[in-house]
Amino acid sequence: ILSVLGGSSLSVITSFLFNFLYLLVGYWYTENEDYNICWTMPGCVLCLRLIGLTWDCYDGERFKQEGEKVLSKDQLKAAISELPSLLEMLSHSFFLGGYLIGPQFCMKKYREFTTPGYIQGMPSSPVPYSIQRFGAGLFFLLLSQVGIMYFPADWPNTQSYYDASFLSKFVLLPIWVRVCLYKYLSLWLLGEGVCVLSGLSYNGKNEDGSADWTGCKNVNLTRLETATRFGHIIEGFNINTNQWSASYVYKRLKFMNNRMFSQAATLGFLALWHGYHVGYFVTFFNEFVVMNFEKRWLALLERSDWMDHPGANSVVKVLGWLYVFSFLPHCFIPFSLLVTSKFIASYQATYFFFYIFFLTLPLTLNFVKPLMRLRPKVKKQE
Repeated sequence: ILSVLGGSSLSVITSFLFNFLYLLVGYWYTENEDYNICWTMPGCVLCLRLIGLTWDCYDGERFKQEGEKVLSKDQLKAAISELPSLLEMLSHSFFLGGYLIGPQFCMKKYREFTTPGYIQGMPSSPVPYSIQRFGAGLFFLLLSQVGIMYFPADWPNTQSYYDASFLSKFVLLPIWVRVCLYKYLSLWLLGEGVCVLSGLSYNGKNEDGSADWTGCKNVNLTRLETATRFGHIIEGFNINTNQWSASYVYKRLKFMNNRMFSQAATLGFLALWHGYHVGYFVTFFNEFVVMNFEKRWLALLERSDWMDHPGANSVVKVLGWLYVFSFLPHCFIPFSLLVTSKFIASYQATYFFFYIFFLTLPLTLNFVKPLMRLRPKVKKQE
C-alpha cells in the first residue's frame, strides 16, 4: 500500500480498511462463546501497528509539504518522511518484545533503536530494570495462577457466585477482578522486560541524569493500585494501546468539534477491535458512562468549599479508592463473560446495582449540589 500510494490520505484509508477488515474477518471465523488463543491475538496488535505506520507516513508527507506547524506534538514525535523498506516493516512488525501482546511503538522509535551505535549511546545497562519488570511479571503470573483456582475468569457465572449473598458478592468481586487483571499485567510486564533488555524502551535521560527505561511501559503498577478514579485506571492499564487510540483515533476526530462524539467513536472502535461479542461493547459503554460521571463530579469538587477543609483531600482519596475498588469489577463483568445471557444473569444477581447507581446519579447530584457550597464558574480566557 505504501509503495503504491505513498504517504497519502488514500493510503491511510486503504490501510485502515484492509487491516481492520482482515482482523474482523478473522474474528468472524474464530470467535465462539469463550476466549480463543489463536492468530487473532497477535493479529489485533499488528493491525494497530500497521494502521499507525500509515498515519505516520502521512504525517511525514504533510511535514515535508507544509512544515511542522500542521502537526501536533504527538504527530511530530512519530512522523516519518522516508517510507520504510519491506525489511524494516517486517522487523518492526514482528519484533519479539511487542509482537504477541504489545506494546505499541512507532517506526520512528524503532529506527532509532536499530541505528548503529544506539546501544553504546545508552548511559547505563538496561539489565537491572529489565530484571525488575520481568520479576514483577513472574510475580503477577504466580498470583494469577493461584487466584484462578479460587476465582476463575467466569466466576460471576458460576453456581458458587449465584449462591453467595449480595454482600459476599460485593466483597469478593473486587478480588475476582484483580485476579483477572493480573493475567494481563503479567504478560505485559514480561513483554516490557524484553523491550527494556533489548534497549528499545530507552526514553532518554531523567532530570537527575539517570536512564529512563519507560519508553515501552504498558503498566503503571502504582497508579493502578492507588487509583482514586477510573481515569487513573486508564492511565495505568494498557498504556500504549490507550495512547495509540488517543493519538490515531480520538485526536484525529478533532475536526468534529465534539469531544463526546470523539470519545464515543474511540471507545466503539476499541470495542470492535476486541471482537464482535456484545460484552466488549457493554464494557466500553460502561467506561463511557463512568468517565463522563467523573468529569462532572470532579468539576463540582473543584468549585466546592468542601475542598478548603485541611483533611478534604485525604477523605476524597480514601473514598475515591473505595469507589474504584468496588465498582471496577462491575465494569469488567461483560468483558470477562462476553455473552449477553451470561453477563445479564450476573448483573441480575447483584440487582443491577451498578446501573441503578449511575442512572440515579443525576438526581443524586441535584440533591448534593446545594450542599457543596459551589463557587461561581470561572470563564476560561481565550
